[in-house]
Amino acid sequence: MKKKITTLLLVSDDNTSTRSYTIETKHILRLKKYLIGVTSVFLIFIVLTICLIAWLKISSNEKLALVQKIKTMENDVKLVDSLQIKLKINNIENRITDINKYLKERGVAKEESGIGGGNDENKNTDLTIYDFYESHTNDIFVNICNIPLGYPIYGEVKSDYGYRANPFSGRSSEFHKGMDFKANIGDTVRCTADGIVESADWDNGYGKCVTIKHSYGFECKYGHLSQFNVVQGQEVKAGDVIGFVGSTGRSTGPHLHYEIRRYGTDINPHNYLTLN
Repeated sequence: MKKKITTLLLVSDDNTSTRSYTIETKHILRLKKYLIGVTSVFLIFIVLTICLIAWLKISSNEKLALVQKIKTMENDVKLVDSLQIKLKINNIENRITDINKYLKERGVAKEESGIGGGNDENKNTDLTIYDFYESHTNDIFVNICNIPLGYPIYGEVKSDYGYRANPFSGRSSEFHKGMDFKANIGDTVRCTADGIVESADWDNGYGKCVTIKHSYGFECKYGHLSQFNVVQGQEVKAGDVIGFVGSTGRSTGPHLHYEIRRYGTDINPHNYLTLN
């Protein structure tokens, strides 16, 4: 088959010279397709480039907005943490204030002490430590309410816990299971812990005596009273007036006999007068 030939004639501007080129016609036809294809690819590239630039700009704006939102959220979290910390510290301080007030009302000796220490603002705050102290102080307050602490009456200790000379004859010794506080007839006697009155009646040598059951196996006896201010089965709070000083039973004069027992065994009340 004879090839189709196309001749290209190039003439100079002044028509003084000419040049001719022969090319197969099929290449001329293909060149047109090539130009259309290249042009199409170029246009697609331009469109994609524009879209990419627009997408990058949108992404950049979204990133800036997200960073700003994160900063705002961090500030909000710091504010919330700060408020929570202040609230927990206030709760702890209020609880300690309640404990100190409670102890003062019960006549328990205590040492003044503060809480806190150096503040490192650069250190991350762990709220769990405040949760621990808040829970711990609440537990302390509950325990203090249920353990016999402090003085049942303000007065001179006439006879301590342990062996002593017989107060009636003086010629022999006996084991004294509690403490005797010198007082006047009618002075108020207060219980030293929350509990339930087990008995408020005459109890042999104790005379008129109030016995109160407490938590953790504790039991307290208040002997030689002149009058009762409670009845059997009554619930009492630490500091409540349970009776009045007298000299009933085996007594040599007006005073309060105070005993503490735990699980039926007498213990030295002197160790429970203060927090030392």
